[in-house]
Amino acid sequence: MTIFRPTSVLVALLALVVSVSALAQGLRLSPRSAPPPPSSADTGIRQSDFIVAIVNSEPITNREVALEVQRVSEQALLQRHTLPSPDELNRQVLERMINERAQLHLAREAGVRVEESSVDQAEQSVAAQNQIDLAELRRRLALDGIDQKRFRKQLRDQLTLQRLRERDVEPRVQVSD
Repeated sequence: MTIFRPTSVLVALLALVVSVSALAQGLRLSPRSAPPPPSSADTGIRQSDFIVAIVNSEPITNREVALEVQRVSEQALLQRHTLPSPDELNRQVLERMINERAQLHLAREAGVRVEESSVDQAEQSVAAQNQIDLAELRRRLALDGIDQKRFRKQLRDQLTLQRLRERDVEPRVQVSD
């Protein structure tokens, strides 16, 4: 089990800079939605869930990592990107999740807030990027097995991290000639 507790703002800011590329990728929906993967009840396999990391007293479970690995794999397939080995992919996804949780914790402590109207606007932007209306976006999310509340939470988290970066990181970055 990994326990991660940032001891300084600098550590969290460095982690933020490392994960900026992950945020820059954006969200794209598949043009055709596949049915959700079979549940453990459907396959007859029972998988136990366990904690794989703790970030500021907040657990990250094996199931959360597996779901994120699946999402990343599907996105890579749609974008025709090659994936690292399964072990390496799991390690990278877990590392990114740890960094995100630490940064979100820092943002909460720093008082960074995202209004509901900003989340609404981000949701509409995702629909516009995919050249569909909001109702169709929600329909496709449901077909992909993504709960609307979970999707909006992901948008809120992305916006929170973006605001933290704009407030704390970008003013400190100096590009020389």
